[in-house]
Amino acid sequence: MRKKVVAFLLASAMVFSTVACGGNGNTTDNTDKNTTGSAAENTTNDEQGDRSMYPGTEEEGAITFNLTSEPPDMCSLTTTDVTSGNVLRQIMEPLVCLDEHDEPTEGVATKWKVSDDGLIYTFTLREGMKWTNGEPVTAHDFEYAWKKILNPETAAEYAYFAYVLKNGEAYNNGNCSADEVGVKATSDYELVVTLENPTAYFVKSLSFYSFYPLNQKAYEEYGDKYGTDADKIVTNGAFTMKEWKHQNEIVLEKNPDFYNADKVGVDKIYMLMMENTSTTLNSFQTGEADIVGLSGDQSDLLESEGFDVFNYNDGSCAYLEYNLNNKYLANENLRLALGAAIDTSVIAENVIKNGTKAPTGFTPEAILGLEKPFPEEVGQTIIGYNPDKAKELYDKAVEELGEIPKLTIITDDGDAAAKSCTFIQEEIKKNLGLEVEIQQMTFKNRLARMTAQDFDIVMALWGPDYNDPMTFLDLWETNGGNNHTGWSNKEYDELLSKIRKEVDEKERMNYLYEAEKLVMAEQPVSPIYWRSKAYAVSDKIESGVVRTAFQDINLKYVQLRK
Repeated sequence: MRKKVVAFLLASAMVFSTVACGGNGNTTDNTDKNTTGSAAENTTNDEQGDRSMYPGTEEEGAITFNLTSEPPDMCSLTTTDVTSGNVLRQIMEPLVCLDEHDEPTEGVATKWKVSDDGLIYTFTLREGMKWTNGEPVTAHDFEYAWKKILNPETAAEYAYFAYVLKNGEAYNNGNCSADEVGVKATSDYELVVTLENPTAYFVKSLSFYSFYPLNQKAYEEYGDKYGTDADKIVTNGAFTMKEWKHQNEIVLEKNPDFYNADKVGVDKIYMLMMENTSTTLNSFQTGEADIVGLSGDQSDLLESEGFDVFNYNDGSCAYLEYNLNNKYLANENLRLALGAAIDTSVIAENVIKNGTKAPTGFTPEAILGLEKPFPEEVGQTIIGYNPDKAKELYDKAVEELGEIPKLTIITDDGDAAAKSCTFIQEEIKKNLGLEVEIQQMTFKNRLARMTAQDFDIVMALWGPDYNDPMTFLDLWETNGGNNHTGWSNKEYDELLSKIRKEVDEKERMNYLYEAEKLVMAEQPVSPIYWRSKAYAVSDKIESGVVRTAFQDINLKYVQLRK
């Protein structure tokens, strides 16, 4: 039966999906973090309610998960999207993992110690781990990878992620050598890391794919082809990539050489690429998939049948990203007008649903401040839905610019985004009188257009990489790898510099509040919603599907019903 749905995918016409950098995919499916709740209230799908009416797929020891779309970039050095990250998380083991509650736990490292000044971390690595090419996993693989992501020739959009390392930014900017970067394999199984400044979230951030190790032999052998096919990637995780049928499915198999293989409860994972939500639900109901994302209406439908549906706050913010190289969108009044013209509560509550909320700013509530969710501490930083204010701002923009031509919003080709973008289009027309066109494309093409700054407006979505407001706010640094807006603000850049250096937690958080307020005052992006997702898990799975704001999906803890 699994093969039937795979074949059907080839004939299915997909509509439209929203996404983002740092996050990917359909607003309702498992793409752009199986736990229920926010980052502060994670649980797994362990025995919650009745799921017996959908027993799941037939193949013993295997599960089928809807990945939603084709992974655009499976090289951990250069990937920026959640779809690719969701595959990499199953097949790669980082230095430090996150457990089902998002707390740091052993990965390749079995222990670590920190110097009194918080600058030097010494990691002890486990011995006996193997890459899938048979080579041992050593500290040198981490040193190689971390210096490679910072190498200017790699042109990694996430290079700034490793600026936390001493001289990381200097090396990336060509101002020092690789030997001066603060990461050193002092032996095969000891890694010493020196930070630029004390960084409280550093250990938690090590689970993110930008900090994954890299097998030097394989990377240099495959070159630009590394990570483009199942036989051109070398991994060290709980699963190995057995097969990759592009635009169709990925097949993972349990890694018998994994150090914790006896605790991995699944022998095989099929990852499908269904973007159409109707097709997705049908595959679940007919026993051809075990884990699928649900639209709000689908969630309501299954719950009305008595089926237990799971929800979780994935920590993402969906937003309109403006290209300030466009002379019209360079106008602050126009950007603010566009943001205030959209009733985001309607999109959150009636389109996306599943507990999704209208935003009060850019950084979502899954991110902690000093004691409470960051948005509670900083307060509302955007105008919010205000048609009168929107029209006033728009009229000022017209005075300054003259007649404003039709603008285009680019977005992905999944059906959930179509609903959101169509509503946005109607709101802008109704409240401003401005014509907006919607242009659909594949996720991969949309990312390419953003990187090339070949757009007017893009419907984007960003999910957190670690639990700190900087995972959202450093996006908009001048010339940052993921800043596609062209927005640049000297005061904002200075705030980011202060945030990185400040050791007093309260003072540092005050700088973060200022940064949030400043970027929303000028609004190179207009927040649309803070996303929560619903998904269904078949009765075949007893427990262990982990979904959080910081692990979109982690399947290595899954246990099947006996």
